[in-house]
Amino acid sequence: MLGNLFGQKKQSTLVRYGVIIIALIMWYIFILSPINAKIEAKRTELEAQQLKIQRLKKRIKNLANIDKEFSQEKNRFENLKKRLIPGDTLQLVATNMQNAFLQKAKEAGVEVLVYRSGSSRRWRSYRLAVSIFNLQSDLPQFLELLQALDREKRFQRINNVNFSSVRGKKSEYRINMEIEGLFLGDKAKL
Repeated sequence: MLGNLFGQKKQSTLVRYGVIIIALIMWYIFILSPINAKIEAKRTELEAQQLKIQRLKKRIKNLANIDKEFSQEKNRFENLKKRLIPGDTLQLVATNMQNAFLQKAKEAGVEVLVYRSGSSRRWRSYRLAVSIFNLQSDLPQFLELLQALDREKRFQRINNVNFSSVRGKKSEYRINMEIEGLFLGDKAKL
């Protein structure tokens, strides 16, 4: 009887441990393993979201200054627009260029004998208004006129200059020159 009892105890202990081991295996298979898989999936999603947040923060940082950059570009555009010779047509640009030139010539003491508008030209994809001047001046006065034109910083250029000397009491020159002014038309109204 004692051996029988001892055998049953041994068997019931093995059965108990077996049941506990089976319960642990079942708990691991049906409860812990799916939870670990879900935790790992959530961890992966969390890392993906953190990367997304970092990218969005970087994008926000890049876009934060866009208003400032836009206003700087707008100011730069307005400053460049002020350098254009005013006028809605090529003829008006040429006329305004002539009027400004005549004023500068008068201030420099240069005599304008003849002036007229020339045929328009192209520079890249832009049109140029052309004004042609025939002047009489001595060299210092002409240089003063050129300096006054340079200080103005307009979008205009001297394309052609021809000098011929005039004989007389003082050394004077007849000067033929063409000035081209940039015309943007509707492109300047952005």
